[in-house]
Amino acid sequence: MRKKIFLGKFISTYFRLKELLSGECRIMGIRRISIVKRKNYPQVSRFEENFEIRDEGEICVAIGGDGTFLEAARKFDIPILHIRGGEKESLGFHADVTLEEVDGIIRDLQSDMYSIKEYPKIQITHKSGVTNAVNDAIFFRGNPKSVYCKIYFYDEKGKKALIYPSDIKGDGVIFSRQIGSTAYNFSAHGPIIYEVDVMAITPISANFKFSIISNKNFYVKVTKNIGFLQCDGVEIDRLSKGDVFTVNRSKKVVKVIKLKNMEGFSRKLARLLKF
Repeated sequence: MRKKIFLGKFISTYFRLKELLSGECRIMGIRRISIVKRKNYPQVSRFEENFEIRDEGEICVAIGGDGTFLEAARKFDIPILHIRGGEKESLGFHADVTLEEVDGIIRDLQSDMYSIKEYPKIQITHKSGVTNAVNDAIFFRGNPKSVYCKIYFYDEKGKKALIYPSDIKGDGVIFSRQIGSTAYNFSAHGPIIYEVDVMAITPISANFKFSIISNKNFYVKVTKNIGFLQCDGVEIDRLSKGDVFTVNRSKKVVKVIKLKNMEGFSRKLARLLKF
């Protein structure tokens, strides 16, 4: 009997250490959940039958497209399970499952068959304050004229060094990390970031036609004309010649629930590219 108890504790400790070393964890025995949705889905009743629905749950279930996921990430600091609602126009790139799999989703949550991954947000320090973005930060021209800016990174000695050899001249520039790399960044022909802790800089209709990926923090100075600074599609500041802002890896994170039977990356790409 003692051997069985010892073996059980050993197995439990082994898997807990494995989670800690991999940066993943679980909330054991989920009972209370919050739900974010933009439509009335009949399958939601299955969650209501199996969990307590609260404004402040242990996890958040976001049902719908990427906009719904962003809404949940802005509203909650708790782990988010993103579920595609099934609409044809809704990509839901970060959702591994659809509402058609609702019974399996509930079973995995109740059986603790999932992990929680943390993705850093983007911190933007600008003249009006400090803002954290989930998807991306975008500096975009404020009128028909092209906007000019210089982008620097901080080297190991803390000194600024130019990234692009001259001013970026065009419609603007996008800063995105893994979660946002499949949004506007991808539409602007930027790279998809997968499982690496870096940021992509992607010029928009500019004199430079390539992106740069780096794990550095960035310092941006407007050198000509007027532009608007946006975070996750929301305007946060208006900048003109001489204004500066910084783009850093935030200490704040988005916690995302990954189920055991999650969709593979190649399947996600197939949906993104509409194969």
